[in-house]
Amino acid sequence: MITLANVQILRAGTPGPSSERWGTSFLLETDDNLIMIDCGHAATQRLIDAGRQPREVSHLFVTHHHSDHIVDYPCLFLARWNQSTGGDPPLRVFGPRPIEEMTEQLFGENGVFRQDITARINHPASQHSHSRRGGELPRPGPRYEVRGVEPGAVVDGGGWTARCAEVQHMQPWMTCLAWRFDWKGGSCAFTGDAVRGEQLTGLVDGVDTLVANVVLRQDRLSDVMATCILGTTDAAEMARDAGAARLVLAHLTPGLFRDREEAAAEMAEVYDGEIIFSEELISLPV
Repeated sequence: MITLANVQILRAGTPGPSSERWGTSFLLETDDNLIMIDCGHAATQRLIDAGRQPREVSHLFVTHHHSDHIVDYPCLFLARWNQSTGGDPPLRVFGPRPIEEMTEQLFGENGVFRQDITARINHPASQHSHSRRGGELPRPGPRYEVRGVEPGAVVDGGGWTARCAEVQHMQPWMTCLAWRFDWKGGSCAFTGDAVRGEQLTGLVDGVDTLVANVVLRQDRLSDVMATCILGTTDAAEMARDAGAARLVLAHLTPGLFRDREEAAAEMAEVYDGEIIFSEELISLPV
């Protein structure tokens, strides 16, 4: 039986650069897979900081195409390929369209990284390094399986499933998804950047751990911001209604993290489960 071991916070910030929290990225670890959800600023570096390697990542699930959620995709992808001996399974990527087109434009035959890839395949020094890692020549190019999904799609991981729902964030300019993972004995959902709505509420109903992207305390959430992102009370009420045992807040501004004790006290008035304000590299058993 495949069991899920933990969820790890790689990146827990916003688009604003910060040495403590910057961009969004999470890991789910199973017996057989290392699953990344979103790949924001320097997520690959945080992966290394967590003691893992890019070639260990088996799946990448994307919520939407804001740069703070996907800008490090090329770094993860190319580092994973460059470490590979040629026998690793392809990285499996799932996300809203145009994820296939984006991947081809980056790594395809005429992609922007074609010179890097071609040189590493053909130059004797790169071939030597590849052989020393245990690879055989001729060196194969990158392999990937990329699927642009529609809301409601289900991915079978063999012992776990992932399903998604469309959430309101930046429509009509991009499609935005929340992802939920279920396995025997547990579940975890990631809201992505979203506001409360019927689709998100249905997706997270009954989930054990809810990871919610929350930027501001509720009383500091302006009307315009409330059209695209959760506030603290929004997240607490959603966790309560879902029956979640744990609420993990990510996508935090410095101000919200600084005020986390006061914010947690406010949230505890409506939700009596565990509340965690994310710090990067913390690992939570699930």
